Parts: sequence; C-alpha cells; structure tokens
Amino acid sequence: MIAAESTELFVGPRTALLQVVRVTSPALAGPVHAHVSGPGLHSPRHGGSLVPGPFGYEVPVDVSEHPPGAVVPAQAVVRSAAGEDSCTFSLVVGSPGWTVHLVGHVAADAPFPVLRAHLDLALTDPAYRFAVTSVELLQPYWDTFPKHRSLLLRLISEGRVEVVGSPSNVVGVTPVLSSLPSGAELAASSLDEAERAVYSSFLALRPAASSPHVMLPVGPPRSMPSPWMAPIHHDWHRRYTWPRIICSLPRDYYVRGSVPVPPPPIDDSPAAVFASHASRLTGAAYPSAALERAAVAHPREAFDLHSDVIARSLDALTSTVDSSVVVWNPLSVPCTDIVSVHLPAPRNVHVSYDGSALPTLVDGVTVTFLARDVPACGWRTCSLVEDNADHGWKRGYGNEIASTHHVLSYDPIASLVAVDGPALEPPRLTGPVTVWHSEVGEKMVGSSTFTLWHEVDHLGPSRLVGVLGSRSPAEGSLPSVKARLAVAGPPLGPVSPAVTPVYARYWLHEPAPLGGLAANVHLEVLGPTRLRVVAMSDGPEFEGVVRLVLPDGWSASWDSLPVSLPPGGYVAAEVRLEGPRTPGCHPVRAILEGPPFEVCDVVLLTVPEWDFEDPVEVLWVASSPSLVSVAPGSSSVLRVVLASGAHGDLPVLAWVLSPRETWDLVGPFRVSGVLPGQGRLALDFAVSAPAWATAGSWPAVVKVAAGGLARTTPVIRLEVSMDHRD
Repeated sequence: MIAAESTELFVGPRTALLQVVRVTSPALAGPVHAHVSGPGLHSPRHGGSLVPGPFGYEVPVDVSEHPPGAVVPAQAVVRSAAGEDSCTFSLVVGSPGWTVHLVGHVAADAPFPVLRAHLDLALTDPAYRFAVTSVELLQPYWDTFPKHRSLLLRLISEGRVEVVGSPSNVVGVTPVLSSLPSGAELAASSLDEAERAVYSSFLALRPAASSPHVMLPVGPPRSMPSPWMAPIHHDWHRRYTWPRIICSLPRDYYVRGSVPVPPPPIDDSPAAVFASHASRLTGAAYPSAALERAAVAHPREAFDLHSDVIARSLDALTSTVDSSVVVWNPLSVPCTDIVSVHLPAPRNVHVSYDGSALPTLVDGVTVTFLARDVPACGWRTCSLVEDNADHGWKRGYGNEIASTHHVLSYDPIASLVAVDGPALEPPRLTGPVTVWHSEVGEKMVGSSTFTLWHEVDHLGPSRLVGVLGSRSPAEGSLPSVKARLAVAGPPLGPVSPAVTPVYARYWLHEPAPLGGLAANVHLEVLGPTRLRVVAMSDGPEFEGVVRLVLPDGWSASWDSLPVSLPPGGYVAAEVRLEGPRTPGCHPVRAILEGPPFEVCDVVLLTVPEWDFEDPVEVLWVASSPSLVSVAPGSSSVLRVVLASGAHGDLPVLAWVLSPRETWDLVGPFRVSGVLPGQGRLALDFAVSAPAWATAGSWPAVVKVAAGGLARTTPVIRLEVSMDHRD
C-alpha cells in the first residue's frame, strides 16, 4: 500500500519548475518508478528509477497549468520489484519563490570558545555566517584576543558576521536589529532528519510571513554552532530550487527580503520619561550611559540607577517648597493611584487639590494619599494643609478587608486566604490577624502586612511618584511644555563607575563598566616566570602607562610600560619574572593608568606545594554576621571579613544580594578593596532603616570576587525590628 502527498518543494530550472510529490510505502523493493497523473498534471511515465530523498521517494510533477493554492485530484502509480500499486490524493499546488534564512548566533554571555568555534567555522566554510547578538560579548573577546579584532572586523565588512544590539557599539556599525529571538536547536542524528526539521519549521512560520521570506535562528545562543547548518546550505541547493534554504544574517532577511524591520524597543521606564523631559527643559545632559547600563545590569543595580535618575530629573523639574507635593505620572495615559511622601518631621495634615481634600493617611512622617486622574506624562501639585483631624490607621474588627476592587477574607480555622475581585494571587498570611481602616485603604496584619488601596486595581508599587515641592501651573503635561534656552544643569545620572579601579575581566561577574571602557589591559601567563602584557584601545587613540605590581621578593624585567595606541590598536610585551620559590599562590597585577579611571588585571602564579598536601586556600570568607538588626530610624554595619593565603595583595569586589524589599535598606550594591597578602580585609555595607520603615526579616548573601575566584557568605538575615534594642 502506498501513500502520496504534495509538498512545497520544487525542482528543475526556474523557467520550468516541477513540484515534488512525496510517495511512501513500506513494501517497495528494488528499483522504484513512479508517475503522477491528473487534470493538468504531467510527470514522466518512463523516467529513471527514483532515489529516496529526505522526504521519501520524490516525484517531480509539472503543475504549471494551475495557480498556487489550487487543489487538483490526482493519482500516483508506483512500480517496483514488489509489483505495481496506486493511490489517489489531492495535490495542493505549491507556491515557489520562498527563502528560509538560517541564522546562527552567539549571545552576550557565551563562553569565549563558543565565539571562537563560530569564527573557525566561518573561516573554514565561506557559506557559514552568524550573528553576534550583543556587543557585550565582542569587547571582552577581543580584549582577551586583540589579534582577532581585525579578523572580526573583516568578516563584518564582508557581510559574514553581523552585530545585533545597541546602536552605540564598539564595532562602529549600525545594527539593523536591537535583538534577535532565541533559536531552535537542530537536534538531529542525520542530515536528512535536520533538513526535515527545517522544512517543518518553514511550513509553521510561512503563514505569518509578510513576504516570501522566513527567518529561523538556529541553536541556543550560548552553544557551539550547529553541525547541520552549513551541510543543509550546500545539500539543499543541490536538491531543490524552492524553497531556498541558506545560511544567512538578519540583515539579509530584513533588507534583501524587503521585510519590515521591527522598531527598536522604546525605553518607557519612569527614569527615561522624566529624564528626557528634564533634559529638554533644563539643558541637562540625558543620562544615556546610566540607562544603557541599567538595561543590562543586575536588577538591584538597575533599580539604584533608575532611582538616581528619577531623583535627579524630578529635582530639576520641581521647585523646593515644603507646603506642597508634586505628583508625577510617567505613563502615557492619565493615572489614578496612591502616592506616598516622607516629611522631615511629623505633621498632622491632609492633602488638598484645588481646594478639595483628598483621602489621606498620616503614619508617622509618611503621608499617603489618593491622587486621581494625574495627566499623562505630566504632573499635579497638591497642598499639604494643617488640621486637627485624625488621618491615621484605626483598629477594626473581624477577618476581612475590602477596597473598591477586592475583598480579602482570612479563615482562622483553615489558615487559608481568599480574594474576591479581579485576578489576584492570595497572600501568604498566618494569624492571628488584625484589621485596620483609613481614608485611603485597609490593611490586614498577621505574619505579614497586606494592604488594599481604594480605587487602585493593582497590588504592585504605585505608578505615580510624589516629590515634596511645587510646580507651576498646578497641573500639566510635560510634552506640551515648550523648551526655552536654559543653562545646562547638573548631569541627570552617573557618568562613570561608582567603584574603581575597574577590573579588566569585568565580564566574569558583570556587564561592561558604566560609560564603557575606552582601553583595557590583559595579563597572559606564558610560563612559571613569563607573562605577556597586552594593552588595547577600544575607542579613540589612547596614551597611558601599564604598571606592574609584584608580590614581595619578586622582580621583573620591567615594571612600567608607556603605551601609545591608535584607535582600536593594541601593543603586547613580554615580561620575565624572578622570585622566591615559596610554595603557594603569588598574585601579579597590571594597572593601566590613563583612562578616566584605573583598570586592573591580575593573574595567580602558583609554586607547587612541597609536601603534596592540600594547598593553602587563596581566598575565603573569614567572618560574616548571621543577623543584622536595626530599628526604624537607625543604622548598623554589615561587615564581611575576607582572608587570603596568597603571597601578595588581591584586588576584590563584593556585591550584596538581597530581595527587592531590602534594596532601600542595605547598600551600596557594590564595594571594592585590596586584600593584603596572607592578611584580612573588612568590607562594610550600611543597613539603614528610615523612620517610616515597617518590621520585616529578609535573607541576604554577599558575593566576593578576586579575578577568576568567587566566594559567597552564608545567609545573612536582615531585620527591621520595632522592639530593637542597641
């Protein structure tokens, strides 16, 4: 018994195309001959024997008398050593002219050997091309292998490598795309199986295509190049005319395929919205470096950068007046939400707009109120009015709270929480519970506090920002405010790293430094007493000095190397070392002086232990607290002590990693220091609870890095305690 079906495959010259019909049967034996007949269908009756292809026995059929999409009744007849058999089927006339663009790609955090493998394949097979989906990978790679820079630039200029990502990149090209979707892995055991997988993807993607082109990113973005991409490119071209399947680049798909290029993502974060208008209206520089860094940074660092930009921007847009509050809305639509501001000292006030009192909650120095219909991308100035009324929380009864959108009920028997209203995940809450009411909302307090705000349909942070001060007129939208000549104000965000020196191999632990890295230095170990020092420019021409820092008792053939580099250039120099044969680890540092901040690289030279016992640990956490507790309005120190058994100083970085609720509580996010050889170093983070802080307890850890080494402290409990005692 045989089966036949039409495909979207075409063979033959483009002026005389033949559509492929796939014929399969488990009983076929020996030479196979087949033909297809039907109204307006023609195929040779006495052609040569068929050779199985990736899709079975493939019969070419002339369908030129029918338009694409037509359904034609057809019969397939097959002769083989097993005899003759036939079947009827519906032949759907295909659409020639399609191209499938296979795009290999490498992501920002892929290991260096992955990029090297893609490069080697491109050099071995001129048909292979690939995309680098972030310049975050390119700069670390050619800072480590500067001799490959010219190779990469040549492949880019030849259209065999494409950079996808930020328009301002170290390559000096303008990317077509800001990002590339993750690819499908061609997990196949044979070339035929891989080709069938690509064809299936083509059929799935084709209905949504706006032109006869589909793009198929291939492979996970951090993996080696697919072994099937180039073979498919070559084999498919020998077999079929349409669809074309080629190794390609995103640029080929969008430009040559006349496919609409998707618009780059718009940064509509409150920081970007407020900064753009503050820059336009005050002349202050837009914080491009800070916002670009925030887009790729750790969420905690991104939070700090956004908070800094928002504070600076709103400070530039707001006049300082203690008797009023400006409510800012970064959204493109009017917004009703709650707003909180913190007063310098407790005051009994309510909030008023246009002479009408707004629902207000006064809780210590925190004033929370409901701001209605704040203009899109605009502001509203409200007054703080002294009065004698009680605007605080009032104790209620029962086990239920409600707002205009939700009802929250607590069952003390089952300890289960129920929420009525729009979709909402019930909070984790155990009793006993108390309920409290205010003009602005209601709260339930048990093992945690859960608040429902009136007229607010969400539970996340407020979308509005409140600032003590005023702005005239009392209400408006920033896009409608005309810019006028203004003296440039202070920067709207940081422009350089907060922690220096910058570590040359920053990519081991975090993205590129804020503001970019104009030049870098790299140490390479050539032997027990031989190093290669490489200094490279990643921007304009550069002049500086590389200075070596050696452990006690060591000497070098040189300790200072002046460098003068053209744009994109590099210089390498070998250095010979002499030192004691003391067993253990001996750090050598290279410091590049000349950029706006120092850049440092370190390598660890190891002298083997004589007695073959376990070597002394190079870096460890000597002590860290198990608990840091503060009361509202007080501060404490989170101190981590590091120790080293190395015979020389080690530069170290440390990050405090903790939940989102603590990001205003503990900081800074990152600190640095130099750990003395066979000594100790204390690194301090501040834990500061504002006067309006509420009780809570959260876990945190401190991550420490020294070159390629990384250590983590045991869990540290951060606590805000209402009954804390010093």
